[in-house]
Amino acid sequence: MFSSLSCTAVLLPRRATAALALAALLSASLSACGGGGHNSPTPPADPPTADRGPLYDYTPLGLSGSTRSEVVRQGIANGGLVAGTSWDAAGNPHAFYFNGKTNIDLGSFGGAGAQAFSVSRCGHVAGWGNTKDGVAHAFFYDGSLHDLGTLGGSDSYGNVINVCGRVAGWAANAAGQLHAFYHDGASMRDLGTLGGTRSFALAVNTVGQVAGYAYGPGDAWYHAFIYDARTGAPIKDLGSLSQSSTALDINDAGQVVGYARAANGALRAFRFDAGTMHDLGLPAGALGSEARAINAAGWAVGNVSYPDARQAAFVHDGTTLRELGTLGKGRWSDAVAINASGLAIGSAFDSASVAQHATAWSASYGLVDLNTRVKDLPPGLVLMAALAVADDGAIVVRTQQGLGLLRPQK
Repeated sequence: MFSSLSCTAVLLPRRATAALALAALLSASLSACGGGGHNSPTPPADPPTADRGPLYDYTPLGLSGSTRSEVVRQGIANGGLVAGTSWDAAGNPHAFYFNGKTNIDLGSFGGAGAQAFSVSRCGHVAGWGNTKDGVAHAFFYDGSLHDLGTLGGSDSYGNVINVCGRVAGWAANAAGQLHAFYHDGASMRDLGTLGGTRSFALAVNTVGQVAGYAYGPGDAWYHAFIYDARTGAPIKDLGSLSQSSTALDINDAGQVVGYARAANGALRAFRFDAGTMHDLGLPAGALGSEARAINAAGWAVGNVSYPDARQAAFVHDGTTLRELGTLGKGRWSDAVAINASGLAIGSAFDSASVAQHATAWSASYGLVDLNTRVKDLPPGLVLMAALAVADDGAIVVRTQQGLGLLRPQK
């Protein structure tokens, strides 16, 4: 489950940088740095109600003394549980876990660096930590940090965790190739490839299905895949709309979303369901699209792009793709996550303040600027982007001063 992380990209050890150069395909072009240009199409009309969604309380996140912090879409769970990474003044990353009250430094395996990417509702965390030799090893945290090992090579990277504490990611094998893995709590399974040398696990659901992408013979192409830990069968190639494809998220029904490259080279959002990859379609005049996340009901979120560099967030309800509009007459918006109730979060360029603002969207109240929905927001603080949302409605946001947690008032 990874997408565009931010304008300040997550730093990784050199060994991981090559691997995640591939995963940069997933990051949806870091367009969160955009703004200006032509006006967007007329946004959908607001629902006929004065209700603009809940009011939120704000809590700072991240380790004390950090220069910046980051959380990705999988880094939140019900109860205000958050996992992410804070960087110290020397530039070293520290994995942190916010247990609803306190930010905890998870440490490492003796080295100077660790990152956390995913947290379960049990408060278990997945990520990686450096050994004393500076080599990254995947970890599982349940109050203690557990080294998950490798596939016979030097390094490994935990990426996602399900509610049962199973971890997926990628690791080096004895030949030095990076392969997707699934750790069942006892051992690490090599998920293999589609005939190439590399594969990466990006999402896992509660029943043990893993989604990601893997390379074919000669590493000439890569396709989205599903692995089912219940059967242990080889990864299933989900195909592509024309060339390559990447799976970014999977729900408990086994529906997968991501993007594929069409014949004209543009990206097209897809949902894989019942054995078929479905193109989610494009609004009139649009150039391409990317699906970032899917909820239990099969609703997908992402963005559509236009030839004049405009971009609009969308929700696809299983039948229809709907643009969510922008703030004012801005030309840019994005949706990066959606929870079980259909609350979609992301960011949009606000033409009035000439800045990027965190947003939330619901079918009941439309697109809102989260800066207008926080009670007692600290003076001068600007919520720039919403990064992750839990099923209980809590949202992690990035501000110009660091990270924050928004919890809906009861």
